[in-house]
Amino acid sequence: MSPRRVFALIMLATFAYSTSTLAAGFGLYEASARGNAMGGVLVGDTGDASANYYNPANMTDLSGTHTLLGVTAIHPMLDVTANGEKNNLDSGWFAPPHAYVTQQLTDDWFIGFGLYTEYGLGTKYDNDWNLKWSSTETTLETITLNPNLAYKVTDRLSVAAGLRVMYLDFEHCKTPYDNETIGALPPPYPPLPVIGSMRTRVKGDSWGYGYNLGVSYKILDNLDAGFVYRSRVRHTVKGDVDVNSSAHTTAPVAIPNPLPHGSASARGEIELPPSWTAGLNYRPIERLNIGLAAIYTEWSTYDDLTMTFGPTLSNHTKLQRSSEPKNWKDVWRLGLGTEYLLTERWSIQGGYVYDMDPINKSHTDTMLPPGDRHIFSTGVGYTVNTWTFNGSYGLIMMKSCSRNISNGNKSASVDFDDGFAHLIALSVAKSF
Repeated sequence: MSPRRVFALIMLATFAYSTSTLAAGFGLYEASARGNAMGGVLVGDTGDASANYYNPANMTDLSGTHTLLGVTAIHPMLDVTANGEKNNLDSGWFAPPHAYVTQQLTDDWFIGFGLYTEYGLGTKYDNDWNLKWSSTETTLETITLNPNLAYKVTDRLSVAAGLRVMYLDFEHCKTPYDNETIGALPPPYPPLPVIGSMRTRVKGDSWGYGYNLGVSYKILDNLDAGFVYRSRVRHTVKGDVDVNSSAHTTAPVAIPNPLPHGSASARGEIELPPSWTAGLNYRPIERLNIGLAAIYTEWSTYDDLTMTFGPTLSNHTKLQRSSEPKNWKDVWRLGLGTEYLLTERWSIQGGYVYDMDPINKSHTDTMLPPGDRHIFSTGVGYTVNTWTFNGSYGLIMMKSCSRNISNGNKSASVDFDDGFAHLIALSVAKSF
């Protein structure tokens, strides 16, 4: 095992990152408990070390040293009805982490570092469900390491830039054939039908690199604007495919297995999209912060999912190249949030997010449920001395929809209903 992979596995195990099934697309935005509670509207004015994520240009508002550490526990659920058969998708609890630090270098220069999850998906169905030919289990997990540098140009204008180093781990299982006729015996055998079964498991990982840019501008003393650009990140996923297959006929005749079986190398390309974020924060009174945020994500870069394979080890039969069209569309994520300081120590937050679904109706699959999302959230904060504790709760409600799913040979009518997820987050911050 390579040193890079050993490091990645240790890092991921240490921070216990994971995935969610109910984010529109497979973007994750759970970057802090306070940010979750306010619908992510901390772009114009952040006020803590999570500025590394929301807008690194806001680090110039943080004198000295600031740290923040936390986790968001996510529990998604969904009913999937395929050809009249109802399946309950309950993937359990997941816990993507977040950790940040900022440091003032001079009056005008600031550095910071963030660790968070930008993308993830996780779906798991029964192995014998009636769309097992599409998928039975899929996980795509990422973790981003993000050093940032910010500069205060004037008392009102700040700019920032950062490097995003992203580790991605991918796994996909499905059953293309399950006791199905796949052909007939060739001569000199009698022309009996050949019945085959095959299950595949693809697993691989990758490192990808991108960057982010941030701008913060104080329009008025009580009105702040922010802008963030995140570049696309290209991944070349390398790993293995394991194929378990068997074949027989209706007669007791021993035949060679014509299906691929064994293990082989696998390689795939995926391009994670660029995004543009803009936000405003307004304080009509000193104790009240009202924020707006809009994220435009260019999911159209996700046009296909292609995998190529080497020859399998057992019979040297090469799996065919797999290419699934996606052709996703560019979409918006819109957030509104507020924070009110009850006392010098206590604060409350609330937020709402409308998250648009980018999935192309003609290329829906069971790897990721479709449908727009509504997210309602609330939270509370407590500050004592140099410590701040924030907790939040959010509820994701997914719009029900019906889609036709096909792999070219098989198709099914699928209803996605009663999709929701609980989000419970806790963050702890300390300044020095």
